[in-house]
Parts: sequence; structure tokens; C-alpha cells
Amino acid sequence: MNPEEWQGAGEPDEAVQTWGGEVKGKVAIRKSGPIVKHIPFYKFPYYPDVLDLRKCGYEIDAFAQLFDLLDGAHVRHAQVAHILLHLPTDEFGRMGDGAGGNPLWNPRRARELEFQVRAALHRYGLSDVPTLLRRMIGKAFPGDSMTHISVDLLNVFFWAALAKVARDYAWRDERLEFMAEYLEYPVRRAFRLG
Repeated sequence: MNPEEWQGAGEPDEAVQTWGGEVKGKVAIRKSGPIVKHIPFYKFPYYPDVLDLRKCGYEIDAFAQLFDLLDGAHVRHAQVAHILLHLPTDEFGRMGDGAGGNPLWNPRRARELEFQVRAALHRYGLSDVPTLLRRMIGKAFPGDSMTHISVDLLNVFFWAALAKVARDYAWRDERLEFMAEYLEYPVRRAFRLG
């Protein structure tokens, strides 16, 4: 795209000016050909989403630790998330609606708290953040690699990312701290984080 083509069309678009990413050190040339190291899914996002997230006051680096966990997740982590979301863990299978969870955590309650956090973020002018996070996290499993277990993993990581944003605004509403703790429980449980 030639910058002269955009003369007089208003302010230049930041996405057009800064498109691209640094791949130095990710590609090694060997005698047999190029060897590409693993690049995490969040290192090459859809750049307009990065700009929209930046306008909301967040950089992708704020979620890097969480995204690294998702990028390094194994099937065993996804199975823990799946069990928490769908299978009752009571020894007799008694969880009321049979929708999963355990005595400490219930997926239906987590969904309710997700919408309360979304409402709070909307009040604080951050209504785009949940949509942007969901879109970015969805890129972790491209194309045909999506299964029902990966959808469960994406859901719990979305809740954990939403919990991080909620925790940042807990100074405005102390209930957000409790909601953040509740929403990030499945990730802490699956990865045995303290």
C-alpha cells in the first residue's frame, strides 16, 4: 500500500502503518531448508483487534502469561476443564441440574458471573474487551483442530482473561474481586496454580 494513495483521506490508519511482526530468531535456515520454531498464537493476532484492545487500555502483553498457559495446554488440562464444566463430581452424581462443577464451583454460576462482569465493564466503558478477548483466544485452535474439549478449554481461559480485567477494576466495585476469583478457578484447578 502506497502512502501517497492516502493523501487527503484523513488521519493515517495505525493498523496500516505498523502492520507486521518480529520473527527474528524464529526461523533457522539449515541445509535441508527453513526450520520454523513454534510461535504462540497471540504473537500474530489480527492487528485491528490489538489496536481496539489498546484503545480500551490493555496490551496483549498483559495477558501473555495466561495465553502462554493456553498455548502450552495438554489434553489433561482440557479434560479437567471438561469435567468441571459438564460432569458432576459428587460421588453420587448429585449436583442438582447435572451440569457439572463441584461443591466449590458451578459452571452455571460462572456464566451468571460472566454476565455480571460484562455489565460492570460496560458501565466502565470497556464493553469491547470481552469480545476482543474471546476473538483472540479463539485463534488458539485454528481450523479443524477445534473439538468439544478445546471449546471447554477456550471457555475457561476466556473466563480467566475476563477475571484479570475484572480484578483491575475491583477498586471501583469490590464484588469484582470475588467474581474474578470464581471465574479463574477452572484454570487454577486445571494447571494446579496456587
